[in-house]
Amino acid sequence: MDFLLKQNLLLIVRAMYFCVEEHWAELGRKYLITPAQQHVLFLLYTSSEKSLSPSQLSEYGCWHISTVTRLIKPLESKALIEVLPDKRPKYKVVKLTESGTNMIERLIMAVNEMPFFPFDINPLSENEIGQFLQSAERILEANRSKEFSNWISRVKTGSY
Repeated sequence: MDFLLKQNLLLIVRAMYFCVEEHWAELGRKYLITPAQQHVLFLLYTSSEKSLSPSQLSEYGCWHISTVTRLIKPLESKALIEVLPDKRPKYKVVKLTESGTNMIERLIMAVNEMPFFPFDINPLSENEIGQFLQSAERILEANRSKEFSNWISRVKTGSY
């Protein structure tokens, strides 16, 4: 790939990420929860059992496992999640509590009411947005695990 294409791709993706992060942080200030903590709740909410292992949170959230450990402590102290022993010895499972479910549902409703979340996409048609998402999924398929791709496929259809 040409260097200028790589450069422009990096600049665009990084700028888009910060646009998303800015709106996510704004939402978080209203609910006293960081963007990363919101994402943990969303990941748990979209899982079939409303629970995931720390390693699954790491995979789906695109974090190092140590980051997951750091993220779940404040959520647990706010009673939004609970960390329970798994059936397997020495393993844990992170489970969404009723308070956590209420919080993520309030956040989802708030996002639905925000016209520019994750950012202003009004300049694009639905077809262009669909093309963008397809291209982004292909990039992720090449760079993330099959498990991650399967999770994206399930979530994008609302199957949770």
